[in-house]
Amino acid sequence: MRSSRSLFCVALALMLLVSIGGAMAQEQEEAKWEPWGPHVDEIFMPIYSNYGSQISAFQRGELDVMPGMTGSGDVVRVKETPNTDIVTNYGFHMYYLCLNTKRAPLNADPLRQAIARLVDRDRIVSEVLQGYVLPLAYFLPPSCAFHMNNLPAPAYDPGKAAEVLDSAGYKMDIATKTRRDPATGRPMREMRILAASSSVGPDIGRILEEACWSIGVPVKTAIVDFNTLVQRIDKRDFDMFFLATNMDQRGTSLYDFFHSSQDLAGSDNRSGIRDAELDRALETLYYALDLETARGAAGEAQLLLSKRVPLIPIYSRPHIDAFRSDRFTGYVPMDGEGAAKNMWTLLGIRPTSGTGGVLRWPLTAEPSTLNPCTLTTAYEREVLTKIIDSLMATDPVTLEDIPWMAREWEIGTWEPAKDKRGTVITWHLRDGILWQDGEPFTSADIKFTIEYLKKYKVPNFAKNVQDIVKVETPDRVTARVYFSTESSEHLYHADLCFLPEHIWKSVWNYKTFSPWQQRHPKVKDLTRLIGTGPFILKEFSPGKHVRLVKNPLYWRLNPPDGAEN
Repeated sequence: MRSSRSLFCVALALMLLVSIGGAMAQEQEEAKWEPWGPHVDEIFMPIYSNYGSQISAFQRGELDVMPGMTGSGDVVRVKETPNTDIVTNYGFHMYYLCLNTKRAPLNADPLRQAIARLVDRDRIVSEVLQGYVLPLAYFLPPSCAFHMNNLPAPAYDPGKAAEVLDSAGYKMDIATKTRRDPATGRPMREMRILAASSSVGPDIGRILEEACWSIGVPVKTAIVDFNTLVQRIDKRDFDMFFLATNMDQRGTSLYDFFHSSQDLAGSDNRSGIRDAELDRALETLYYALDLETARGAAGEAQLLLSKRVPLIPIYSRPHIDAFRSDRFTGYVPMDGEGAAKNMWTLLGIRPTSGTGGVLRWPLTAEPSTLNPCTLTTAYEREVLTKIIDSLMATDPVTLEDIPWMAREWEIGTWEPAKDKRGTVITWHLRDGILWQDGEPFTSADIKFTIEYLKKYKVPNFAKNVQDIVKVETPDRVTARVYFSTESSEHLYHADLCFLPEHIWKSVWNYKTFSPWQQRHPKVKDLTRLIGTGPFILKEFSPGKHVRLVKNPLYWRLNPPDGAEN
């Protein structure tokens, strides 16, 4: 049962949402969007070392967009800036503490269960984030289809945490004032929580440190820069860390985060959890053919996770985005993705007067890679999603799948073996789509990409391609993708970040390939980082900025006469 204090925090957060975005529902209903664009000539993305300097730059008029605000102080500062429009949408965001289940002493369930009872979400939300987020004790945010707030979730209770440890044999060592690890008989070593210096992690870490030491659990927050944090996570060189992510609407991100098959370098199972019972529930979710089966499996998986505690959810942040309304219009509110970072805003945003122009859009951290096979952070995705495109898109109002580079698709079945059924996804591509160097995008690129990702076992896409048996291309605009299993999710698995065959066919080591740093072999002013999306990478100046320019070959640049979609 939720405490009255927690209910107060939720109510406060919801009131604040209403106060800064009271017209949200109405705006969403009246939001106008169009599948054509882009309408700006360039996106200039300066890189900021900290969030405060980014806010100050917006106030000085040096930025046109302020995406993803969190703290109340930031929102107030931006709201007081003249000619500012703030748009609020619910999202799939989750800020969490990940625990390394493979490293002692955190490889013991009772210790992780105790730490879960030492996370004071109400204090974190009120003191660190001033009520502008929602406390989250569950493994999927409220906007996800299978969010379940009726499952048991450990509330903040240091007394109960101490009881858990006492029962498991973690006795207090009087000399060190820390508990003895029953596995070694010695006082537990000091565990470190990695927290990015540019985030709220250090402040949250101090609150958790205090709670842990109060019952003899030695914990200290280690503040590092964001790129160092990512590198250490990738190497699994951590005890615990704070990080944020976006879960997916359908809840299958649970599979990515917690299935044993995803416990490999570069994948999302960073806790290293391996549990056969959990795997079975996640596989049922992953391969479900109907909604009720998926819902039941998602509930079972979340119940098991609440017992094993490889990860501790802390809060979920709504999208709070600001725009300079005197300079730009055409941004589109969208639940799940927010107004700033959805594709319809990318296409629709335009100057309030005149045409073209430069849109100034901040990056909170420097991308460490712009290789789609090795990207790991939201900041890298923020650049790449403006360069690449997908076969399907999401309607910003209904959130339903709609045709994009594929004009239509079919979902069928086949027999990969006797008495076994698998899914077949048939894509029918739009004709005339070009890569940014002028080469045609065809079904051959789909086949090449899938075979490349399977051949080199690229972790970023392991889940997508692991069940694909073969790809057929009966003609240049038709691709049939055959899976060894049946699942409604295979439609989404077959919609990948596609690689241009004529660029990537000579790349045998994707890990060392830096396409953004290498000149295009044929086209002047292009790099080997090309996509089919609305913007082209023009310049990446490390520590300074990323510059993108409009793709003159973009297939949705201008609507044909009489076109509606």
